[in-house]
Amino acid sequence: MSLPNLFSLGFLLPGVAAKIDFSRAIRGMRGMPRRVLLIAHKLAAGTAATNSILTVTTDSDAVTLFGEGSLMLILWRAAKANADRGLPIDTICIAEGTAAVKASSTVVIATAGATLGTSGEFMFYIASQRISFGVIASDTPTTIAAKLAAAISAIPKLPVTAATNANPGEVVVTCKWGGPTGNDISLVTQHYADDYLPVGLTVTLPAMTAGAVAPDVTPVIQKMLGYRATEIVNPFTDSANMGLLETEMAVRWLQNNMRDGAIVVGARGTESALTTLLSTRNSPHVHTMTTCKDLTSPWETAAMAGAAIESSAAIDPAIPPTSLLVGYVGPKQGDDLTDDQKGNLLALGGSPLQIDQDGTGRLWRMVTNYTQTAGGAPDRSMANLMWIKTMSYYRWFRVTEFQTKYTGYKLAQYITDPIPGQKIMTKELGEEIMLGLYKLFCDAGLCQNMPYYQKTIVVEVDGPNEKLKILDEPVIVTQHYQTEITSNVIAGQV
Repeated sequence: MSLPNLFSLGFLLPGVAAKIDFSRAIRGMRGMPRRVLLIAHKLAAGTAATNSILTVTTDSDAVTLFGEGSLMLILWRAAKANADRGLPIDTICIAEGTAAVKASSTVVIATAGATLGTSGEFMFYIASQRISFGVIASDTPTTIAAKLAAAISAIPKLPVTAATNANPGEVVVTCKWGGPTGNDISLVTQHYADDYLPVGLTVTLPAMTAGAVAPDVTPVIQKMLGYRATEIVNPFTDSANMGLLETEMAVRWLQNNMRDGAIVVGARGTESALTTLLSTRNSPHVHTMTTCKDLTSPWETAAMAGAAIESSAAIDPAIPPTSLLVGYVGPKQGDDLTDDQKGNLLALGGSPLQIDQDGTGRLWRMVTNYTQTAGGAPDRSMANLMWIKTMSYYRWFRVTEFQTKYTGYKLAQYITDPIPGQKIMTKELGEEIMLGLYKLFCDAGLCQNMPYYQKTIVVEVDGPNEKLKILDEPVIVTQHYQTEITSNVIAGQV
């Protein structure tokens, strides 16, 4: 057996050399580094620099960096509440669009008479957060409006500010940041079955509107050069920014980049509105959380889902995540999408939530936006998000295995039985490595059918170009979503 020399053969002084090599210290499965990246606005009070990658772990740091009530802080808290311990959450603060307009709504309060005439509770929900205060018989619309504005202003973590208007009984609610994302902030007065306004009190509550001018995500993409996040939360769903991010992710999945990941976005609307939105997208690297009449803002839902999905994938990328989304407030009973509607959205590339009886929501079946080939032919080969997650891990594991254990090797095309101890890569060794790795994935329940894999793998040595070439056909484990049971009933004697 020939062992490598630790001393140069020309070095003749007596001595002892001991080399420690950690390249094979870790055997078996290894965890792929995973990170969640949030892209959002901060407030002027936040100290974070724009277009800079920051890893944030504590709530106090997040408040200082982003400002209380900012879009970024809302996303960070949503992700943090749904992330397993140890999952890093990174952020890139993006500047608002040039001359961005803030979304707003004018709430109109009226009473049956000059005063309310009765006492009770005024409840109000802003993006799933409850605001409540007492009203008395002598209150006028003007005094109730003042109480509402004061109650909103007393909660800094809300994404809006409030001020009474010149018109009696009016309160103007304004998003804290500019752009169309503010239009997604929900405003309702009665959500739960036991929510009752005092008799004689009426509230006119227009939806948040007029938020306009989306930012440009180009600086964010430029900052991500050389950086990899496995799940990216994007609140900006306009076509221009989605196109930029989809193009970037397609490049990251190529063999000459391999910093792949996935983008999660949220969308709330009717089946028709969601269908229209999904019909414009076709990326296997984006998944869209689709909801209807819920209180949680869609971009906040996306942050919850992104952290929960990546936490599940860190344990097993092939397991379909079914996590309860912590902090999510779903639609009232009867307002959720029907099963038929959810089925239609799944076929179109949307991922609806399972809404429980208490209004909470959990991840259900996760699909990507991919529905057809570039030529327009229906295709579901990249529609299942867990297939994408599995193959991302599969590729990373093999690439890092060769990078950590087989660098510095010679390459031989005709040597079939080299002297033991020689670092020579051959066709036989390459095939042995691949079969060993595949067995690891079979044992971990990520791949299956070793005989087929062994029969179809092709390994070649390209000596003149100094390459080892491998073509394999992994048979991945899929997900269990449906069960069919047929019972042939027999009554009486057989």
